[in-house]
Amino acid sequence: MSRFANFLPAIISIGVKRMNSSRRSSRAWMGLLGAVAVTLIGGCNNVFVPKHRVLVDAIAAPGAPKPSATSYRLLGKKSIVSQAPAQVTVIKACVDAALATKGMYEPPPNVAPDIFIEVAYGVDTTPRVDVSARETFLQLSARANPGKSIDRGTGEELWDVRVAVLGVSGRMETAMPLLSAVAVDYMGTDTKLETKIEIPQNAPVIGAVRESAIRTLEGKGGAAAAPAAGAQGPVQTGAAAASAAVTPVVTK
Repeated sequence: MSRFANFLPAIISIGVKRMNSSRRSSRAWMGLLGAVAVTLIGGCNNVFVPKHRVLVDAIAAPGAPKPSATSYRLLGKKSIVSQAPAQVTVIKACVDAALATKGMYEPPPNVAPDIFIEVAYGVDTTPRVDVSARETFLQLSARANPGKSIDRGTGEELWDVRVAVLGVSGRMETAMPLLSAVAVDYMGTDTKLETKIEIPQNAPVIGAVRESAIRTLEGKGGAAAAPAAGAQGPVQTGAAAASAAVTPVVTK
């Protein structure tokens, strides 16, 4: 079975109510009171260093521990993966690389993971929304696996993290090293309300996630780079395609 098979449109747990739907609705108005600005993830704190502004909304079940040295399996949220045009292998490589910084790992295909992590991602494509105000988001939702299932999680939802950045120029995938690095830092925490944080563009962890993802894609033969409209010549493959597919994010 392909390593990426479990990330493609997957079986979604039936009859289990997501814990974040009502909580996010009931507290949405709180975000209007103002975002709390904090600095996250290393890098130079000099005021002259350009920063990414990232929106974070995290929820955790009471008593849920922060994951550490935990095995996991990624599941793509069916409705998102089937609709959002993106290089799934690139997104998976970035999420895997970020989780690895927390000591988490994927078990062999025939071994049950400790948790399942459902992945959702996308871009706000509302026509009347200015490009600089459009969200590119990544959402990770973890569910326990008490039944030791290999392909689906039916246990309680442990935590849910949604991170977003505004005004991404270019493809959605370029934001994934940044969003993945921020998301894993908030696993198992509760922000109470949507929080705005600032991340130095030179933060070492973002570069580390990007480079790790590139190495993974190179090892898999690289992700084919989508050609520009009207472009002539062969599509990039291998190392060149992997590097092109995970370019640094640029925001407006």
